[in-house]
Amino acid sequence: MTTEELEEIRERELTSGRSPAAIVLAGLIILVCIYALFEATLKAIGQVPLLAMPETWWIWIATLPGNVDPVVLASAGLAITLLGVLFIAHAFRRGRLAKHSMRCEDAVLVMDDQVLAAALARRARLEAAVGPGQVLVVVNREQIDVQVRPTSGTPLGPSMIVAGLEDELRINAVEPMPRIAVRVAESGVIGQ
Repeated sequence: MTTEELEEIRERELTSGRSPAAIVLAGLIILVCIYALFEATLKAIGQVPLLAMPETWWIWIATLPGNVDPVVLASAGLAITLLGVLFIAHAFRRGRLAKHSMRCEDAVLVMDDQVLAAALARRARLEAAVGPGQVLVVVNREQIDVQVRPTSGTPLGPSMIVAGLEDELRINAVEPMPRIAVRVAESGVIGQ
């Protein structure tokens, strides 16, 4: 595979698709069409319409603004505009999945952020010499937040934890290298 093909695969694995937004929009259109079909069917069999006859809707739309309160029209227009802007922004913005890529020459390696957080939590526990419940790691796109609750009476400096986590990220060849923020709690945990 060429480098361009590998980059394309990496981008596809790290970004989310647009299917959910398209499904929601299609669902809304289908519901409106089903309602219109239902009203037309009621009219065709001579029944009373559920809300209004189809001609009433078309006349109302054709004569807008008519006698409709301007605040209601402005609110409806604003809501429709915001919905349109939301769908357009979603279409052009690249969504990002909770994954990081790993450097590899011949293939595309992708690691879930949860797996990366577990590996970093294990390394932080080893560096800080604390128990399993004393480290919390949250992995974001560009930053890793680490919270450590030391064992009572044991001084703990964040610099050795940061160095260990940077080494773990280098070993796993995570790209791009995220920033690491370590916070050591003021109070400790007894007996771990």
